Amino acid sequence: MKLKCLVVDDEPIAQEIIVNFIEKVDFLVLSGTAYDAMEALRILHKFKIDLLFLDIKMPVLSGLDLLKSLANPPAVILTTAFSEYALESYDFGVKDYLLKPIAFDRFLKAVNKVIAGKEPQNEKQVEAATEVPKFIFFKSDKKFFRFYFEEILFIEGSGNYVKVHTATQKPILVLDKLSHLEKSLGNVGFIRTHKSFMVNLQHVKEIAGNRIIIHGVKVPIGASYRESVFKIINI
Repeated sequence: MKLKCLVVDDEPIAQEIIVNFIEKVDFLVLSGTAYDAMEALRILHKFKIDLLFLDIKMPVLSGLDLLKSLANPPAVILTTAFSEYALESYDFGVKDYLLKPIAFDRFLKAVNKVIAGKEPQNEKQVEAATEVPKFIFFKSDKKFFRFYFEEILFIEGSGNYVKVHTATQKPILVLDKLSHLEKSLGNVGFIRTHKSFMVNLQHVKEIAGNRIIIHGVKVPIGASYRESVFKIINI
């Protein structure tokens, strides 16, 4: 089961982030984007939309005003920088309310709520509804690069930036924090080994003292991480 999505937001960067998230999730497909409510209405009248990502504060017609005008709205997830609309929004039966800036793990939790409400009919549909994406997008040099989890050897952090290391290409520099990536990658086989490093467990072939050897590179194991690392790898 795939949900056809429409993203409505008057901010290009905010819209781009949601589009990027949609592309990461196997059970979502992007059917359109709109920069205002009137454009969104035209799309909704022309195409079948299953899930609407809707900004609240927009010119001419707000997101909530748009919802008021719809007789049979699709499932709705509101996206906004203003928390004061939260209580009012649930009067419209929205599935979730995402505060900007939106993290991917929070986004995924919201769309899984929508899937759960669709009441899958068999085991395969249930698996599809809870399937974790197999790749992640990183933004570097004004471009988005897709990396399958299995490609990534380790990630090296430095302040507000990280370097993504693979076996087949030069590391790319990404504006992101290691602590943020730890939240989104911690459930797909990555573990934090040091304040500045996170490794992909499937590439760990050797451990020498306080070092993990990955493709000939020695990644440190910090003293505060040693116990949890060795517990995970059963040493």
